[in-house]
Order: sequence, then structure tokens, then C-alpha cells
Amino acid sequence: MKKILFTLIALVLSVGSYAQLIANKTDNKVTFGFDLFSDIQLKPSENWDPRGFNQGFSCALTYNFPLAESKVHTVSLGVGMTSHNYFSYSHIDNPYLTSGDLVLTQMRGEEGFKRYKVSPTYLDIPLELKFRIHDAWKIGVGFKFGIRMGTRTRYVGYDETDTHIDVVQNYIPNTERFAYSGTLRVGYRWFSLFGAFQFNQLFELGHDAPQFLPLSVGFTISPF
Repeated sequence: MKKILFTLIALVLSVGSYAQLIANKTDNKVTFGFDLFSDIQLKPSENWDPRGFNQGFSCALTYNFPLAESKVHTVSLGVGMTSHNYFSYSHIDNPYLTSGDLVLTQMRGEEGFKRYKVSPTYLDIPLELKFRIHDAWKIGVGFKFGIRMGTRTRYVGYDETDTHIDVVQNYIPNTERFAYSGTLRVGYRWFSLFGAFQFNQLFELGHDAPQFLPLSVGFTISPF
């Protein structure tokens, strides 16, 4: 995750010197930006013990269509990607389950436990209404439709022999195929505060799966 964040920051800094040139070439009709955020896991079920800070990121490239006859307000449609990290003190012992109930072990306070997370990644189709005030202040209200690309879990800790382990399990079933989110951005030039609320759960109903509603809060950087 840290490597990805450093790569994104380095990419934006390198793109920054060319941002104005790109904006001029595209007549401000193309926007690229990425979000750094933390997820708040709202209304968790009793078998799920969430961590407070859950870092994630997303990026998107959109094309801006003029809103009615306006030259500054737009409707934007594009494509992007979102990666979440839902950390928890609850460990799913049988994440590959296809029948029966999931078994969760509560790890808070357990010796040797470091961290556990469930990480879904989505291909996004964002739609956003963008309003500009004095050409610098920006307000964006939108909707994001996500298609699940994959979900994995990761456990870091020590086993009964006091050996450090880092276990990754890929292609986890029982998570929803689609994600539906409302989005809001308020910012000045390159920088915006960002929020997104996902209307549906991460896990499918049934199998005694953990349930919570993700609320993402962070910031957006849009070099062009």
C-alpha cells in the first residue's frame, strides 16, 4: 500500500509540470485525479470489530461535457479504480467458504496479532456534476458505480511457534459484485476535500458474513 501511495504521489508531481499544457491541449475537457482517504465502517455487525483508520485510494480519468450552455459547469463521465482496505480485529477463518457459515475469531488484545484486513478493488464508472465558482473553487456531486475486480484478505502476526507470518488469500468469494456510492467534492484548484458513501454492503447477505457500510473521507488531487 505504501509503495502504491508513493508511486501515485511521484506520478502526480511529475505530471504537475505538464498539467497546464495538458489542460490547454484538451481545452479543460479532460480531468485526472486521485483520492487518498480513510474508510469509516458504519453500523458494523456484532461479529465484526473494525479498526478506526482504514486507508485507501482511488483514481479516475473523466471527460467533461458542458452543462447546458454553461462554459464553466460540466457533467463528467469517465473510468477509474478504487482500492479499499477494511482493517478489523475480527479474523475470517474460512474466507473461501461457498456453503455454510463464515467463522470469525476475535483477535483484539490477542498476543501475536498485528493486523487483519479485507481489501476489495473495483473498476469504477464515475458520473459527476461539477460547478465552478470564480473559476477556482469547485463543487462536485456525483455517483460512482463499481465493478469488483477482486477481493483479498491479509493477516500479519505471529503463530504458536512465535514465527512471523504474513498470509494473503486472494479471490475471496461472498463479496458483492457491484458497489454503488454517492460522492461529494469541495475544493480549490488542484486540491479538494472528498467524501463517498457506499449504499450497499461489502459482503453478500447470508453465511453469517460481517456487515458494515463504508464511508470514505479524504482529499483529491487533480493536476488537470
